[in-house]
Amino acid sequence: MGGIGKALGKVMDIVKPFVSAVNPLLGAAMGFASGLMQGKNPLQSLLGAATDLIPGGGVLKNALGTFANSGLMDGAGGNSLLSGALNLAKGKSKVTDIVGDLFKATKSNPLTNLGMNNATELAAQKMSTFLS
Repeated sequence: MGGIGKALGKVMDIVKPFVSAVNPLLGAAMGFASGLMQGKNPLQSLLGAATDLIPGGGVLKNALGTFANSGLMDGAGGNSLLSGALNLAKGKSKVTDIVGDLFKATKSNPLTNLGMNNATELAAQKMSTFLS
């Protein structure tokens, strides 16, 4: 979508909290549509909408816990999942919470070297945005 889609997505972000107060499901759908309009990848938009619908980020924690140690972090799907979660993080403490949840979920079945390198690189990239 062009500039009109991005502008409409930003307007939806402003209206979404008011709609969510009345109808949380419609607010989450608006969040998903807004993310797509602004050019976010569909997985990140869906994660954002899910966290709006279920406060506390439980969706992210469960998704990372379910998929992280199954080898998914070795491929693009796991990278997108973690990247989407990290992009939703606001502040250093949220980044460390997400990375901590990932490593807790993989405690019994550790990440492969490739998965660990991918997770470390994504976390370092996100943390660097808060340090500069």
